[in-house]
Amino acid sequence: MVGAITETWSFEKLVKSSGYRNVVTMDNPPTALVHDGAEDERIITNGVAAYYISQRDLSPDATERARQLLERLHDLGDWAAGEIVERRRRDEERLSSGYYDLKPRLSVHQMLVRRFVRRHPGSTADEISSGVGLPISEVLAHTDELCSRDILTNSGQSETRYELSASEQARYRELDHGSAETTP
Repeated sequence: MVGAITETWSFEKLVKSSGYRNVVTMDNPPTALVHDGAEDERIITNGVAAYYISQRDLSPDATERARQLLERLHDLGDWAAGEIVERRRRDEERLSSGYYDLKPRLSVHQMLVRRFVRRHPGSTADEISSGVGLPISEVLAHTDELCSRDILTNSGQSETRYELSASEQARYRELDHGSAETTP
């Protein structure tokens, strides 16, 4: 049973106070209505859900309280809160597992250059520029960075040509063999 409402938290305030990233966009975000009753409840009126969260066991600290409210909204089946809570869990899991250390972190343009060179080994900077739609100066900066990180190698001839490095080619072979083993 819902008790007297003691606090009202807008979804935007919840996310901001929790310190989590807002990964959803919606027209009608949920509101957490904190009450002095014993249980959390979701009441749907005319197709719109209202979330009543019991103040029991809520932290007095605003950050922790916002996180607890998001968790409880998620437990009541709110999609938006679930997306934010689950994204936070994935991010924490990736951070603790060393996921971000496993592969090079590249910018979008660096990935485009690497992908083009993988598909077209021996390409010149002009060919890469045309293929990915970036100015030649930007391509040269990216190829220099990728060469320094041992992702690309250059021929060093009069007309410099780029290829994947041996370590990068090995990484792709491992990925290709791993996916071939999992497909029937």
